[in-house]
Formats: sequence, structure tokens, C-alpha cells
Amino acid sequence: MLGKSRKKVILNSEGEQKALPSFKVDKFNNDELVIKDLGLNNKDKKVKSKYSLNIKLIAVFAFIFLLLATAVFVIRFVNFNVTEMLWKTNVTKGSDNINNKSIKYDSFRNGLMRVSNDGITYINDDGQVKWTISYNMKDPIYEGNDNYFAIADRNGYEFYIFDENGLRGSNTVTNPIQKISLSFDGILYVLQSDENNSYVNVFRNRGETIDLSIKTTLTGDGTAIDLATSNDGIELAVAYVCLSNDKLYTKATYYNFGEAGQNANSKRIVKEFIDELEGNFLGRVYFFDKDNSFLLYDGGVFFVSTKDPANPTIIQKRDFDIKIRSISYNKKYLAMVFEDNRMIMLNKDGTLLADKQIDFDYENFYISEDYAIFLYGNRVMIYDSRGRMIFDKEMDIEVQYVAKKKSLIFTELLLGLIDGVECIRFY
Repeated sequence: MLGKSRKKVILNSEGEQKALPSFKVDKFNNDELVIKDLGLNNKDKKVKSKYSLNIKLIAVFAFIFLLLATAVFVIRFVNFNVTEMLWKTNVTKGSDNINNKSIKYDSFRNGLMRVSNDGITYINDDGQVKWTISYNMKDPIYEGNDNYFAIADRNGYEFYIFDENGLRGSNTVTNPIQKISLSFDGILYVLQSDENNSYVNVFRNRGETIDLSIKTTLTGDGTAIDLATSNDGIELAVAYVCLSNDKLYTKATYYNFGEAGQNANSKRIVKEFIDELEGNFLGRVYFFDKDNSFLLYDGGVFFVSTKDPANPTIIQKRDFDIKIRSISYNKKYLAMVFEDNRMIMLNKDGTLLADKQIDFDYENFYISEDYAIFLYGNRVMIYDSRGRMIFDKEMDIEVQYVAKKKSLIFTELLLGLIDGVECIRFY
């Protein structure tokens, strides 16, 4: 019949029958006569070829990524103690000498601040001494962040504010300085006291006085013993000791110098925690950031949210049965070591991240980035924020301070030594 295709039967070498379709040639051009190509036209072959190539490329990239991820995991989370010194910068200033234990270090930006009684030096993360500025202080106290670093003379009258380029501003006060607290904008709160009163004065990053002050007395609003400002400088928490009816007690007062405080009262007080601390002694206040802070007392710690600046609220409470031996904190964590050698690390909302029993002696303990660092002479011991020991090594020289250096792949440390700064990589 016309219009119907026929199948042609042939025999293969074994005598088996095979049927091939017969096509009307006028319906297909030469490019489409591809019976020998198993029914695939040229366009389909190109698509298949590209598809196969893409699969191979994806497989190669996946393999490379897996290798890199494995390397990063091993470098960052496995405890290796092989160290390599990358550089060392020798620094001496004034009365500094190899036996001078008064030398202190603190992190600033990506480098270290080296603080002594007669001067301060900034060494960046490449080992360059950016600047050195002289002063004369009996007992330097200091606080820094990514933008500014402030130093004052405890029981003295002067303070200095620095940035990465050097001295930004300075000033003197009329009463002995007890505490300082610094915002990310360089706003400095200075707590002073005399025999009868405590004073909080505020200064800009160039040292100019801001028209804002708080004066209190023991039998009035209390004597201030600690203070902390939020990273924007608007909020202020103060720990007070008060005397009423021959009874001593402590309280935490939250001030707000923004819109929330204007709507509160003439003293800009938005919240006071008094009953919550009954029977306990409040010793430390601190702002992680503008929304989170803590109140540390002799029986535990409150974590306070200021997301509603007009109503600071306790969001977490942790009680402690054992006395605290050491405490450290930064903008992300609060860590404590108790007298039974138990270390805990808490997130800024009070979440428990690590609970670890330590079995060694130490002289210094603090947090750097997400590391808990213990120092004992030449020995350096480091835990991560989950409580895993990642470094334990006797160094060649006594270490005053260790800071985690920011690095994409390798783990690098800045070591503050009596005679300078050293950078090491461990893996």
C-alpha cells in the first residue's frame, strides 16, 4: 500500500534476522540520515558531548572542593603542635627590660598594643611598628575595640585615646580615675571617685568634654564601682553600691542617652535591677553590643537584652555554686574558670557553648576572638569555643599574651613577649 513504510529483513553473520526501517528519502536531508549513529542527529551529539563535559567538570571541582574542605578542617580543628615562626619584631621602650613584668598586651584591629608604664606601641599584623607614644603612668588601665583604644592612669587624672594612626585625643579630670569604657565611635566614659562621691564624665574621641555627667553618693543613688557602654555609646550600665537604713546592697542601673532616655525621666534611667540582686553582690557589668549585656554577681550572672532600649530585660540567668577563679569576655563570649578547675564558655545570650574540666596550672586566662587561652610561663594552651583543646606547647620564651590572627586557611597567632612580638603558624 502507498504511504506505508516497509521493513527490510537482512541476515547477520550468525544468520539472525534484523529489521531496518525504510524511510522516504524526500522527508529527510542528508544530515538526518544517521541510522549508523544509532538514531542521534548531529545536534543531539553536540548536546550529549557538552553534557558529558559539564559532568566531568563538576566532578573535578567537587573533588578539589572536598580536598580543600578537608585541609581546612584538619588545619583548623585538629590539634597539631608543629609551629613555624613567620616573623619577629623586637620592641623596647624607655624602662622596658627583659625582667619588666609590667608590660601588658591587648588586641587592637589586626595587631597588638604593647602597654607599659611609660609608653604605648602599636604593632600591626605584619610586624610593623606603626607608632610609639610616651607618657608616665603608675597603673595603666585600658580598653579597645576595632576602631579606638583608650588608656588611663588608675587613681591618676589623665587619659589618652588612640586610633590606628596614633594619638587621637587626651584630657585630664579633677578626681582619681577608677574605670573607663569605650564605644566603637571613641566615646569614652570615665568613672572617678573621691571620699564621698562617684562621678561619670563623658568625652569625645579627641578628648573634648561632652555636656553629660552623673554624680552619685553612697546614701543617695549609690557609689559607682563599675560601668560599661554599648558599642554605639548611647547606652550605659553602672554597678552601684548603696547604703540605706544601715544596709548595704548593690544594683544595676541602665541609662539611655538617646530617644528612649529622653522619654524616661530627667536622669535618663530606663531600668534598675535591685530586687533581682537581693542578697548578692554585683561586681561587673558589660555590653557585648548595643542589644546584649551581662551583670555578674557573686552567685551567678544575668544576661540582659536591650533590644527594646526603653525596657532592658533579663533573658537568661545562670547560678554558680562554686567561686569564680578567673573571668574573661569579649564582644561574643563570656568565659569563666571556677575554683574546681571547670571552665565554661557562654554565648552573649547566655547559651552554654563549652563546659570543660582542665587539669593544669595557669597564670593568665582570657579570650581572644573565639579562643580561650591559658598561659603558664612558656606554656601556651588554647581551647576553641566548643571546649576542644587545639594547642598545647612549651614555647622557647615566656609568653605574655597570645592573640588569634585573622587568616583564611592557616591558624596563626601573635605572641606578645617581653622584648617584642612574634607571629607563628601552627598545623
